[in-house]
Amino acid sequence: MTAWVLAIGRMLGLGSIAGIRPSLTLAVIGVVGYFDWGIETNSTFSWLHHWLAIGIFVVLAILESTFDKISKLDRLQDRLIMPYRLVIGAIAGAATVPFGWKGVVIGAAVGAGAAWFSQYTKHLSRPKSVPSEAVVALISAAEDLGAFLGSVLVLAVPYVGYAYVGVTGFIYWRVRDRRRSRYKKMRRTAARASEAEARRLKKLGAAPEEKAPPASGSSGADGGDADGR
Repeated sequence: MTAWVLAIGRMLGLGSIAGIRPSLTLAVIGVVGYFDWGIETNSTFSWLHHWLAIGIFVVLAILESTFDKISKLDRLQDRLIMPYRLVIGAIAGAATVPFGWKGVVIGAAVGAGAAWFSQYTKHLSRPKSVPSEAVVALISAAEDLGAFLGSVLVLAVPYVGYAYVGVTGFIYWRVRDRRRSRYKKMRRTAARASEAEARRLKKLGAAPEEKAPPASGSSGADGGDADGR
């Protein structure tokens, strides 16, 4: 039972991190396995330890990080490589699970789901417009550092994976809550403006009727003139 608790923690943690920096996550897994630092990957993904695979993922990680720091390209990159993030999330979630094919299937499903949720939350939380390119660069650099340290910590202490998912869920809830509050405020403001406009139009429509002279008074004055003459 404890082994499964640890395995699920790694599935969730590595899958979530792969949703942010997919290639960096596999590069860290490969380096840790290559130097045999206490983390074993199952035989299905032993190719991650090869120096060529590690080199490819390092290069891809650098490219991902570079494009992510350009405000006009970060969201485009998120959309274009979404399938890649899901695949890498599945690999990251299944790579360290020691329960045969059953573990690989469960790890792949959990890792892909965690990667999607993490990337979706990142997409929601990223500002759509920024005053300077430096803001995007700083956010991206923080994600680089968080992904690297998070991968190492999850591999060393799998329980950190639960915390990583918890933080992602909290960010998602906060962003959605702020957006709902903002939309409610906008609807209330629009409703008040509509009511004020309706009252203004009603007053404008009633004003001519109050100022117009009564028809009966006008005819009476005309009749009196005729009798006098």
